[in-house]
Amino acid sequence: MFQPAAARPKLAAEYTIDQSTETPTTASKAANRSLFSIVRNDRTGFIDSTGNVVIQPEFSGWYTGIRFDEGLAPVTLGHHWGYIDTTGRVVIRTRFDSAGSFSEGLAPVGIATKRDGNALDDFQYGYINRSGKLVIKLQFKETHGFSEGLGRIVVDGKWGFIDTTGKIVIEPKFRMAYWFSEGLALVSIGDTMVYIDHAGRVVSNPEYEYWPTGFSGGLAAAGKDGEWGYISKDWKFVIEPQFDQVAERFSEGLAVVRVGNKCGYIDRSGKMIISPLFDNASYFSNGLAPVQIDKRYGYINKNGEVVIKPVFVEAYPFKGGLAAVTSNENVNRVQCCWPHWDYIDTSGRYIWKAEK
Repeated sequence: MFQPAAARPKLAAEYTIDQSTETPTTASKAANRSLFSIVRNDRTGFIDSTGNVVIQPEFSGWYTGIRFDEGLAPVTLGHHWGYIDTTGRVVIRTRFDSAGSFSEGLAPVGIATKRDGNALDDFQYGYINRSGKLVIKLQFKETHGFSEGLGRIVVDGKWGFIDTTGKIVIEPKFRMAYWFSEGLALVSIGDTMVYIDHAGRVVSNPEYEYWPTGFSGGLAAAGKDGEWGYISKDWKFVIEPQFDQVAERFSEGLAVVRVGNKCGYIDRSGKMIISPLFDNASYFSNGLAPVQIDKRYGYINKNGEVVIKPVFVEAYPFKGGLAAVTSNENVNRVQCCWPHWDYIDTSGRYIWKAEK
């Protein structure tokens, strides 16, 4: 749940395995509500925050689960992929062998150029618009979502960026690249992480280490001499490096930090608001945060008080009024286990129990 900045694995898509929240730009009321994926008999459907099934479990998709972005979710339709809306209606049918989530009105799709029965290999990827029209031709070995008008692509093993017309605007030359946030993106040049601007220029201070999640609210996690704090966009520390680990960003005004073997929470001035008492912790949402106490997870409020007892083997932050939890010892946080999670509300009451 809480990982050292220096050891953070690559964040290619940051899929939340338990929840699906529509973009606020979606017009209809249905598309603005939070939906939560459920599984019955290996098929996925969705419930609302009250536990009512609003899309029957009849769809399949990626092993990481089905999620909505910008009001649409990719699902398999026979041997190909399509998209459903938040009522469960199929609104896009395609002939593609692969399809991803929409971002800024575009979604990556792909076709395998090598086939051996059901085995597909050597994909070529491009992008479709919300009408299902291919608007960026199939040409890339790997594609990811758009952010601030730029999409990440991979050519000959190197990462770069294209604009929404498919034109390469930052040449593929990076070992790894993350999405743009507040005008900057973190990329890897060899073993070194640096920030670039929209022109592809390196703008960050080379003396610091960086955590690959980018700027949020004008701050980003940065390390120096083995300790971590937060910097502003002028590359100066506004919270001096003093912690063993820090969270990727602030949420509801607080961020998790680790001091020794325990986690606590600081505010944006760096003041310790909730003392480091927890074995592990995650971010606040809906006024609550999951924390680990004696190998079990519960939830605290912003006063540091335990309001949902630590009885769960694993627990996720709340989103849209529900949180994914499990008491199953055989379930871990890897994405292949996502069908086996339960949902609770902010009082700790079970709203949905997973299929056993």
